Amino acid sequence: MGRYALRRVAGLLPVLAVMIVLCFVAIKLVPGDPVMVLLSDQSGDVELEARLRADYGLDQPFIVQFGRYLAGLAVGDFGYSFRYANVPVSEIIGTSLAITPILALAALTLAVPTGIVFGTFAALRRNRAADIITVFLVVAGISIPNFALSAMFVYLFAIKLDLVPVAGWGSFSQAVLPVLVLAIAPMGYITRLTRTYMLEVLSQDYIRTARAKGLRNRLVIYRHALRNTLVPLLTTIGIIFGGLLSGTFVVETIFNIPGLGRLAIEGIFARDYPVTMAIVMLFTMFYALINLCVDLLYGLIDPRIRLGSDGN
Repeated sequence: MGRYALRRVAGLLPVLAVMIVLCFVAIKLVPGDPVMVLLSDQSGDVELEARLRADYGLDQPFIVQFGRYLAGLAVGDFGYSFRYANVPVSEIIGTSLAITPILALAALTLAVPTGIVFGTFAALRRNRAADIITVFLVVAGISIPNFALSAMFVYLFAIKLDLVPVAGWGSFSQAVLPVLVLAIAPMGYITRLTRTYMLEVLSQDYIRTARAKGLRNRLVIYRHALRNTLVPLLTTIGIIFGGLLSGTFVVETIFNIPGLGRLAIEGIFARDYPVTMAIVMLFTMFYALINLCVDLLYGLIDPRIRLGSDGN
């Protein structure tokens, strides 16, 4: 298991390296001059413009700027913000660093078990009324975009019923609506896939053999069918986590949550490239780590995956 984990960790390094290069190049190709944004109404001051470019290293060749950026990353230094003069990027994103992963993980924690339960429930009642209603709700949940769900939930639960606050962050009640909005679409995907995988597994010979031996239906479903359904679901869960992280951009802005998503949007509009690059790299690292966890869980749920990899 140790060698299996090390190989997966080593496989992440090229991904992170390519991401850093692409992110740095893409930011440099984005139209607009951050120095002009900093100068604002002093845009005619040539001396101030030259000093700002020198302070931020923007007067250096591209390769020199990239080298300095890599050197800073090696020691955990993301540079200084263009939007807030002389303020380190790490200080700006520090307060938001924990909010977005917590929001995404909370939505994932709600979506995964709920989706598996509903998917299993629908598969065991194939083509019945309960199955048809579940499929309809799944399609609706996947189809409605986050901003529309947010508006609908705010109107219903915050304004009409007055059960939760409209927006903000810091209490459990303020987290209910954004977590629920983020969880709806993933819950639908997991429900649909669980239903599909469960129907496929239930038609296998070993399930019929288990039932022929007289095993109770509950044992057949949860010990044999559901366990074999979890392996393909894990891949989907890793992809869904990435979707949840990107979904926080919209949800955090709507619900006024001071997370990385809202900070990234503000940084893009303000041409604050160091903050934007730092957030993109953090999101990539989050996504890579969750996929690493998925790979490791493969080996725990199905030892054949681990043993097959070790044998190679």
